[in-house]
Amino acid sequence: MTIKGAGEILVTEIREAVDLLKDCVTPLFDVNEKGEAELLGSAVLLTLDGETFLCTAKHVIDGNQHSTLYFDGPSKFEVLEGEFCVSAEHDVAVLRLTPQQVAAFEKYRPLDEGDIGDQVQTSASQYVEFIGFPETKNRKVYNQNKIKGLLHSNGCTVIDITPSRVRVNFNPKRNIDAKTRQRVTAPDPHGMSGGAMFGASMDNNTIEGKPRPKLVGISTDQPSSVEVFGTTIAVALAIIRDGWQAKLPQRLEPINLNGKLANE
Repeated sequence: MTIKGAGEILVTEIREAVDLLKDCVTPLFDVNEKGEAELLGSAVLLTLDGETFLCTAKHVIDGNQHSTLYFDGPSKFEVLEGEFCVSAEHDVAVLRLTPQQVAAFEKYRPLDEGDIGDQVQTSASQYVEFIGFPETKNRKVYNQNKIKGLLHSNGCTVIDITPSRVRVNFNPKRNIDAKTRQRVTAPDPHGMSGGAMFGASMDNNTIEGKPRPKLVGISTDQPSSVEVFGTTIAVALAIIRDGWQAKLPQRLEPINLNGKLANE
């Protein structure tokens, strides 16, 4: 008989809770000259103040200045049009979706305000699971406008969280396939940029209760083979507030952040 340690049991429970939230993560694409889909990165859908927003890394959409950006529609890839508000400093881009676009994202489920971490919850996170579509697992299908659509999640311990940045350890040998929940060697995180970072504390309240991971960041880059960075969700919330004058719940109001906005 195998007896699991308390930490391992808690991580398993957090991952199971994240499973219920992962449908907020969607892939973004462009299409090559042969009409084949090529993955650009990942994005996160969330709903606030009666509107739905798509959040991703700025570098994911930078290439579409000279090409068309696509998303995963009900039966085919759809063109994603609109004016993004971005923070170049923090590598984040946000788009407010039209009602027609929201309907076309029917395969996915935007997070509501209760699934989003405030700045206190974000800074208290000690464990983060980041989720996205790795490019190595989602290569284009020859002569077809589709990819495999394989989602992956990586469980990480937190190195540091500031008001604008999340920094986590990355161990490619200790990660979980988001669909099968089997432990696997993690694929290269390229393509997961723009995906969701869900955080949870590892204190007595979490151990004694039911884990409630929250969206704490948008993943942005991998500066080394053992680290992954993200931008805190507070920066994206500041963009939503300042770019569209959205009324945020009081607990999610970003403090001392304005996103340094620009339009693209």
